[in-house]
Amino acid sequence: MKQLLTLVVLALSLQLSAQTFTSWTTADGLPSDDVRDVAVAPDGTLWFATAQGVAAFDGSTFTVHNTTTHPGLANNDTYAIAVTTTGVVWVGTDFGVSVYDGSSYTTYTSANGLGDDAVKNIKQAPNGDVWIATINGATKYTGGTFTAFGAPQIPFGGAMHVAFASNGDVLFSGGLAGVVVYNGTTFTTIGTADGLVSGRVRSIAVDEAQNKWVGTAEGISVLNASNTHTTDHLNVFILPPPDELNPITDVVVDQSGRVWAGVYVDYLVTVGGVSYYSNGVWGQYEESDGLAGPNVRRLTVDGDNDIWVTTSTGITEISNISIGMAERASAGGFNLYPNPASAYVEVVREGSFTGAVVMEVRDAAGRLVSATTTTADRIRLDVSSMEAGLYSVRLGDRVQKLLVQH
Repeated sequence: MKQLLTLVVLALSLQLSAQTFTSWTTADGLPSDDVRDVAVAPDGTLWFATAQGVAAFDGSTFTVHNTTTHPGLANNDTYAIAVTTTGVVWVGTDFGVSVYDGSSYTTYTSANGLGDDAVKNIKQAPNGDVWIATINGATKYTGGTFTAFGAPQIPFGGAMHVAFASNGDVLFSGGLAGVVVYNGTTFTTIGTADGLVSGRVRSIAVDEAQNKWVGTAEGISVLNASNTHTTDHLNVFILPPPDELNPITDVVVDQSGRVWAGVYVDYLVTVGGVSYYSNGVWGQYEESDGLAGPNVRRLTVDGDNDIWVTTSTGITEISNISIGMAERASAGGFNLYPNPASAYVEVVREGSFTGAVVMEVRDAAGRLVSATTTTADRIRLDVSSMEAGLYSVRLGDRVQKLLVQH
């Protein structure tokens, strides 16, 4: 069986040679190679939480924020980062959460309403609320007010990660108890008795069908749209014997529906990397493929559908991804007029086309703004109600950047 899996991965690696791996370290301007989290801003800037401060990356230059350059930052040892749709940056530390408004940081702690000062993850909900996962639970920030939730709503072990379902549910990765679901009124826990492979949950990703890919200390469990356990993926990353367990560090779903998982093992052997699930088969990338290192911390998807990987030894961007491209419809080329746009943009298809094609618009963080299926050669897209910023327009397998200005 091991040989068969190895052959599958080898075949995939031969087919997928188009992937490009680009890595950055302190030699390139990072304040620390120990990078804990990553977020994409509306303008496309990448923000990183590191062991020696915050770094903003515009594609060529790192701008570093620390307690010397920005005294309002709670601590240089940062663990979590998020950027809201309005460009406000939230940074999690062991000493509270620091909020950057574009010029300075303001730090909030348990004295201001946080459930705990040790912050593990930060995410903005589709409705604009900011959720902060802490070592003792979770805190919601809305309308200038912090509302904390702890035991018994969120069981002992706190929350490690936050995700959102399309029905408005907030999903927490329980440090020990499994998945905690908050529907706005009540909390429900889904644990090993309900089918999860482990109660130690590190990350949750929700796909377009509202399946929840739950990354645990022993592999991935999948819950369907009704939060019922359906299947497990226990060996997403092939490890040298006798290691078989796959401790998952993070899970994301890209714009093409592929599932990406970070895996890191640090007992008996030290090995790790990034696995991807496409067309029913898992493949993997390791340090030898171009990753900055094996200790994968967090993943994110940017507006170009590239994967950003943070590790304890630097960061890596995986770009020009062609996994599963053969099964996607080709749309030929297209152009956008005008670009930048303020009220509307014309999407003009070029070349020869057959059948319908899906047009998607996503913001710089990869969040879906709109999607439609069309057979027309010219589509007028209304952007008047969209936030100013950088977007990607995808037509079939082609992507163009769109700048919205008001």
